[in-house]
Amino acid sequence: MCYKVRIVVQFSIMGTQFLTVRLTEAESKLVERLHVQTGLTKSALVKQALNRLSAAHEAPADGGLFALGAAQFGRHGDATRQSARIKRVARERLNAKRTG
Repeated sequence: MCYKVRIVVQFSIMGTQFLTVRLTEAESKLVERLHVQTGLTKSALVKQALNRLSAAHEAPADGGLFALGAAQFGRHGDATRQSARIKRVARERLNAKRTG
């Protein structure tokens, strides 16, 4: 059995738009349970879900994964950390040659 939920979505520029969603019985019970638990209207629940879905699929504005690791690699990385690492690797290789 399918249920129809009519949700009103308002845009300040375009006026009011209607969205009709067909829900299964389980989805309808979920919406009703969330409505009771949160106190939000069904329209507010759908708007919140759309906002979260949109935010999850947007590219991060701060540069993403490259920005997170930029200090660890490349010519723009931390020079002292890079030189210390190069020195450590060179010492390990020399010690390996000496010992055997």
